[in-house]
Amino acid sequence: MDKMFPNNSGEQSEHPPREMLLLFVDGELSAKDTTQLEMHLEACWPCRVKTKKIQEAIADIIEFDEKVLTPRLNPTEGWRNFDRQLRQVAAQSGHQSLRSRLYGSLNRFFPASRFLETPHAWFRPMVRSLAAALALILVVALVIRFRHEPIVSASELLRNVTEAQAARMRTSAEPVVHQRLRVRRHDPASASEALATLEIWNDTKHARIREFTIDSNQKASLTDNAGKTQSQEVPRNAVINELSQVLAANHMDPQSPLSAASYQAWHNTLQHQQDEVTRSELPGGVDALTLRTLHASPINAGQIAEAVFIVRAKDWKPSELRLSVHAETGNRIYELTEDLSEVLNLAQVDPRVFADDAVASAAAPKASPQMSPTSSPPLKVSPSIVPLVTQPVATADMEVEALRLLNQVGADLGEQIIVKRPSNGTLQIAGIVETEQRKTEILNALSPLASNPAVRIEIQTVSEAVAKQSHTPTPSPSTRAVEIAGNTMAAEAELRAYFARGGGDTDAAIRRFAARMVGLSNQAMDHLWAMKRLLNQFSPEESRALTLEARAKWLGLIRAHARSYQQSTQLLRRELQPVFFPSQSASAVSADGAAIADKNELNRAVEELFQLGSSNDRVIRSAFTASTSGVMTTVIKAPQFWQSLKNAEALAARVSSSK
Repeated sequence: MDKMFPNNSGEQSEHPPREMLLLFVDGELSAKDTTQLEMHLEACWPCRVKTKKIQEAIADIIEFDEKVLTPRLNPTEGWRNFDRQLRQVAAQSGHQSLRSRLYGSLNRFFPASRFLETPHAWFRPMVRSLAAALALILVVALVIRFRHEPIVSASELLRNVTEAQAARMRTSAEPVVHQRLRVRRHDPASASEALATLEIWNDTKHARIREFTIDSNQKASLTDNAGKTQSQEVPRNAVINELSQVLAANHMDPQSPLSAASYQAWHNTLQHQQDEVTRSELPGGVDALTLRTLHASPINAGQIAEAVFIVRAKDWKPSELRLSVHAETGNRIYELTEDLSEVLNLAQVDPRVFADDAVASAAAPKASPQMSPTSSPPLKVSPSIVPLVTQPVATADMEVEALRLLNQVGADLGEQIIVKRPSNGTLQIAGIVETEQRKTEILNALSPLASNPAVRIEIQTVSEAVAKQSHTPTPSPSTRAVEIAGNTMAAEAELRAYFARGGGDTDAAIRRFAARMVGLSNQAMDHLWAMKRLLNQFSPEESRALTLEARAKWLGLIRAHARSYQQSTQLLRRELQPVFFPSQSASAVSADGAAIADKNELNRAVEELFQLGSSNDRVIRSAFTASTSGVMTTVIKAPQFWQSLKNAEALAARVSSSK
C-alpha cells in the first residue's frame, strides 16, 4: 500500500485512478505497471471492488450488444435500397414545419385533433406549457434513473462481507480479530429481557480463541477454545451460554456469531427461504444494507425462524444480527450489536489474553467509542504453581493423517468439522453433524487415531449438542438442498425456448435444470474451499517440518479436490452447452502450462483457481436464481463465460498434477 500512483492532475495518490484500472482490465498496461497494480489490488479491497465493477460493466455491454443492438441494427433482406427510397420520399414531401410534424403525430393517434390545424390564440401557450411539462418529467425521470443503485442479492452481500474481512486480515502478519458485542435477549411471552457483553479475541494464525463475557451483575469470565471457563469461581454468562446453544443447533458459529461465514452456514441448511436485501440507516446516519431471511418451511422449537443481518454499506463491516428463534410459547429474540471490531497484530495484544494458565476476573468495561483500539480487558492474573508433567504432543504429521481420514468419508466438504493443534500440544478434532449414523461413520473413520493420548475427538449430533447444555426441544435434522424459488430467473427465456421443444411440463423441467446447475456449482465451490483450508492449515514453519510421507498425503488431498472440481466444471459445461453454446464443443480440457513444483506456486495457482471459480459460481447463480433486486441480466451466454469455465477446468487439471 506504500506504492503511489499518478492521478489525472499529475499528483501522487495512494489509489490508482479509474482510467488505470480500465487499462489494467483491458490488458494495456505495461508489465511493470501491471505487477505494481496487482500487488496493490491484493491489499486494497475498495480498488478490487472497482475493478470488479468495471469487468461486470464490460460484460453487460457485450451482452447488450449481442442480445439487443446486433439483432436490431443488422438489416433484413427486405431493407435493400432503403436509404435511396427514404431520400426519394423526403425530396417529394419537401420540408415540413414543426407544427405540421406535430399535427401529423397527433392525427396518427387522435384523428379528432384535425381541428388544431386552424390556429387558435391559445395554441402557442399550450404548446409551451406542454413542452415545459414534458421537460420536467424527463428531468425527474433522469434524476431517479441515475440516483438509483441496484441492491445486491443475498449471496453477493455475504460474499462481499467475507472478502472485505479477508482483506482486513491481510493487513497483519499475525492477525488477531477483536470484537466486542452487546447481546440482548427478549422473551415476549414472559416480557423478560436480559443483557450481556461478549468480547472475543481470535488469534487466527495460531487457532486460539478467548471469550470475555460480562453480565448485568458485572461478573466476567474468560473461556478457552473449547468454550470451557478457565475461572471456576465465575460461571459463564447465562445469556451468552443460551445464545451459543442456539447458534450451534442452527449450524452457526458461536465463536464468531456476527460474521458472514456464520450466517452463510445457517443459510446453506435451509431448503425453503425468502431473502430480501434493502437499504437502511444506522444510528448517526450511516448507510447500511439489511439482509432479511425468512425460514419458509415449518420449523421446530429451537430453530431460527427469521434472521436479519445488517452491514455498513461503505466497507461491508457487519453491524448487527437479529435472530427470531421459535419456541413453544412464542418466538424469542436475540440481538447482537457490534460495539468494537478491529484487526490487531498479535504483538499488540496483552499476552495474558491467550495465556494457558490465566484466571480472569474483572469489572465490566464501559463500552465507549473513545476506548483505545489496542486496549484489552483488565485481566487480573493469579499466580499458580503448575507441576512439571510430560504431556503427549501431537505432530503436524498426525494432523495430516486426521485430514486424510476425514476426507475418506467426505467430512471436509462443508460440514462443521474442525482439526487443529492448540498451544497445549494436543490434536483436537471436533464437530457437530446431523445424524447419529453420520457421527458413527466419522468416528469409525477416525478410529486409527482414537487411542492416541495426544488426540481429542469430540463429534456430536445436533440433538446431543443441544441436550448437553439445555432442555430445549431438539430441532429436526435438515439436509442441504438446492431449490429454485421465485417466478422469474435471468436465464428463463433461453431455458423455456430449449425445453419447450421436448414437450411435457416445461416449468418443471426449467426448475430441475436450474436447481441442478446451482447444485453442481455448490459442489465445485465446496472443493475450492477445501483446497483453501488445506493450504492455510499449516504455517510455513509447520509445512517445512512435515515428513516426506505427510507432505505427500497433504498434497494428495489438494490434488484430489482439484480433480473433483475439474470433473464438476466439465459436467457443468456439458449440460450448459446444448442450451447456451450449441456451436461449442464440450470435450474435456487438459492442463495448460508447466507443472507446479513448489508450495508458493501452488498457493498462487489455487488462489487464482478460487477467484476464477467464484466468478463462475456468481454467473451460475445470477442466471438460475431469482433476483430480489429485479435486475434480470446475466452473462451466461457470453463467450467469455464459456472460456472462463474452460480456463478453470484447465487450471484445476494443472493443480491436480502438481508435485
